[in-house]
Amino acid sequence: MNILVLDPKTVCVEKSEVYQAEQLDKLGMEVLPVDFREAYGFGGSLHCSTTDVYREGSLQDYFPKQ
Repeated sequence: MNILVLDPKTVCVEKSEVYQAEQLDKLGMEVLPVDFREAYGFGGSLHCSTTDVYREGSLQDYFPKQ
């Protein structure tokens, strides 16, 4: 699942990921299809390509023993 979350109810999904978009829509999300298939060849899609840098809250280490 490589999506870009814009806010708690809005996500961008690669437009060829129809099943994924349908599942998110059923969960009540607003799904914005984006033509980003060509980026797959570089090893990623929407989330990997945007490297989100701003988040609310404090930094959390989910792997403290590594």
